[in-house]
Amino acid sequence: MKKLRAEETEAISRISSLVLVNAMIFQEILSKHREFSVAPLEKVLNEENVLSAFSSQWREILKINYYPIFHLARELLLQIPSDPAFTMLKSLADAAQRIVGLRAALRHDLMGRVYHKLLADKKYLATYYTRVPSALLLLKLALGGDAFARRWHDFNDLMDFRIADLACGTGTLLMAAADTVTDNYVGASVKAGKPLNFIDIHQVIVEKIIHGYDVLPSATHLTASTLALRAPEIAFKGMNLWSIPMGGPLISLGSIDFVKGKNVFVRRDLFGAVRQGKKLSGKGEKEFEYAHLPDLDLCVMNPPFTRSVGGNLLFGSLEDKERVKAQDRLKKLVKRYYLKANITAGLGAVFVAVGDSYVKRGGRLALVLPKALVSGVAWEPTRKLLAENYQVEFLVASHDPERWNFSESTNLSEVMLVARKLEINEDVSNKPTVVLNLWRNPDTAFEALAIYHTLKSKPAPPGPQGQGALEFSLDRSSGREKLGEAMAFPWQEIRSWPAWMLPCAFAQSDLIRAAYFITKGELWLPGRKGFAPVPLKPLKDFATLGPDRRDIHDGFNVCQHATAFPAFWGHDAQAMTNIEQKPNAFLMPLAEAKASRTLRKAEDLWPLAGRIMLGERIWLYTQRMLCLRVSEKVLSNMWWPVSFKEPFRSEEIEKALALWLNSTMGLLLVLANRQETRGAWIDFKKPVLEALPVLDLGGLNAGQLGQLAGAYDEVCREELRPFPEMAKDPVRARIDAAVEQALGLPDVSVLRVMLAREPVVCLKRI
Repeated sequence: MKKLRAEETEAISRISSLVLVNAMIFQEILSKHREFSVAPLEKVLNEENVLSAFSSQWREILKINYYPIFHLARELLLQIPSDPAFTMLKSLADAAQRIVGLRAALRHDLMGRVYHKLLADKKYLATYYTRVPSALLLLKLALGGDAFARRWHDFNDLMDFRIADLACGTGTLLMAAADTVTDNYVGASVKAGKPLNFIDIHQVIVEKIIHGYDVLPSATHLTASTLALRAPEIAFKGMNLWSIPMGGPLISLGSIDFVKGKNVFVRRDLFGAVRQGKKLSGKGEKEFEYAHLPDLDLCVMNPPFTRSVGGNLLFGSLEDKERVKAQDRLKKLVKRYYLKANITAGLGAVFVAVGDSYVKRGGRLALVLPKALVSGVAWEPTRKLLAENYQVEFLVASHDPERWNFSESTNLSEVMLVARKLEINEDVSNKPTVVLNLWRNPDTAFEALAIYHTLKSKPAPPGPQGQGALEFSLDRSSGREKLGEAMAFPWQEIRSWPAWMLPCAFAQSDLIRAAYFITKGELWLPGRKGFAPVPLKPLKDFATLGPDRRDIHDGFNVCQHATAFPAFWGHDAQAMTNIEQKPNAFLMPLAEAKASRTLRKAEDLWPLAGRIMLGERIWLYTQRMLCLRVSEKVLSNMWWPVSFKEPFRSEEIEKALALWLNSTMGLLLVLANRQETRGAWIDFKKPVLEALPVLDLGGLNAGQLGQLAGAYDEVCREELRPFPEMAKDPVRARIDAAVEQALGLPDVSVLRVMLAREPVVCLKRI
């Protein structure tokens, strides 16, 4: 058995306390309903033996119902030593009474929020749970209004409606789904003149519509209690919530095992110890061998997205030997069932592929995923899956430097999307994708609803061809605050792109328009009529990129004494202030391969050295250049070396490319193709840079090349300011002026000013 670390033991103790508090909260609420003979907490605390009193009270409650909540809590209770029991239970009960006094908070998964803070396995399971306002916005977009042609006031029409979360955690997304279905029911009933029956609609939601699956039994327990707290007076006949095993003798993979079929063999109960299957129901555990996943109208997920790189923490909560077996089984399942998912992207990509196989035509996926989804090379199979089978209706990105994410306890950049599964041979030529670029990531449900209702009341203007944007705003005591902008892009066009970063690359819609048109070889400026042609070609037409850092480390060691192999090492923003640089290190070929690696030969790597360096990983806030030129050919660990093809090997072409990539237009194109990891932390993969549109070096005449090379010579040793200061950087202004003059273009300073105030660049809210 895996030995627990001290911090894991402490976290388990805290989560156990949370389960006990949760049960006490429910007991206190039940005591207020006359139809139940349940004692309030105050009465139990006045008993001589408090531990025995709680145990007896919860045993009686179990006879009534609420097995999902009280069975686990009572089992934990019985493990408490009698001596410290009174002090401990008194403290927990006091907390429970205070929380009940804030009853409104319980509707928004308060216990789930606390649970997320305490979860010990979060690092290895990548269980970053969705924030409540984010969940509400996502589910409103997926389920609200006329998203589904259902008679929401007719219970018979809802009996076959199915919503599932394959990684439900504490049920935040399922709660938001339940709230949205309830809102739809109320609206439809009022419109049809039908009386409201909240008991029946909630019973239908919990017993028929909602399905949840997770590998953490304590999380599933909280999902059950959170759903039940919506109407504690209801005695549910059953809940479709399962704790799915991971690891074990069968090398189970949690919900991923649904790729094999709708029924997954389950070998443990809520606690993970009992080896026969158990399903959570209202009055107790039901013996069963399989957890069932039906065909879905909506699959909503914030799946775990641990990646298989950087130490490979896929299934990281398992023992080492068991983890290796699980990783091997995952590879085989992906291959055997032809899943459109790249394991390098992480488990999130696999979960999307599994969920897709259960979504009905006309049904939807509603997802919270890393922002790498829209640009990452490893996420390309997932984009292809969506492009072939879905219409992405909504794409939501946060440009709030105080919160790039939609999940708890992470600062990774994320996106949310809603995608509708297409009918057979459906024409999507007139279907839009509405892109929401948030300036303020909503802090409250009220802000999330304000965004949703604005979106439903007004159409988002067409992104490329239109002007302006649909603005989301709220009236504050300090004035009107803008929450973001939305534009509509043709889905037919987006689905044809290899990456989807462009529509959500920037917070400012006009900057997105400028990037869109320059990608097509046309310079568009806000407030200026017409377009100016900009000759562009993919970088791969002129050059190839050198080896990545892994290959360098497999062939060389870095050293400071002179060798035949100069290098450009690191990315020190304070030292690298100008475009022209010199080698700052040397490389020594390895005599033998490093442990568990393959030796790379110097004669294979060195021909890929170059003088032009393109940034591989960049921190936009402090750094100054995405491209520089070294005085001699080098290899690097933080930069992609560029080696030119035979017709383009000249100093003038090198200088022209270096100048272009440090101009505002070049920077705009590069940033529109970035892979965003965490706000201003961005990186660039080789396939993306190879396809990057750059100045058509082969189409420039001798005069233009001479102008650009001459301008490079004038500025290459001048100090550039960090990117956030580009609007007032005289050197960058000279670079832009030189490019404008050589190509006959108008003044682009307006784009430089706009780019400088982008949150991803300056880390400030607009």
